[in-house]
Amino acid sequence: MLVSQILIRYRKDNGLSQKQMSDLLGVSQVGYHKWETGTTKIEMEHYCRIATLCDVSLIDLLPREWQEKIREDLGV
Repeated sequence: MLVSQILIRYRKDNGLSQKQMSDLLGVSQVGYHKWETGTTKIEMEHYCRIATLCDVSLIDLLPREWQEKIREDLGV
């Protein structure tokens, strides 16, 4: 699942607006909107906040092929 999809799902499941999500993540509403639409890359520093807020692992935020490689390397 893409990070943008994780963000949208979490926001909708919790009845939050984009403004509320941006406040929780410490970014501007415009910046957050760009994350949801995939029009801008998310800086690495924000991945930990997203993982914590959305209750997912950092690995879950990576592209699928990276996830598979990491899990293979770790023997998971």
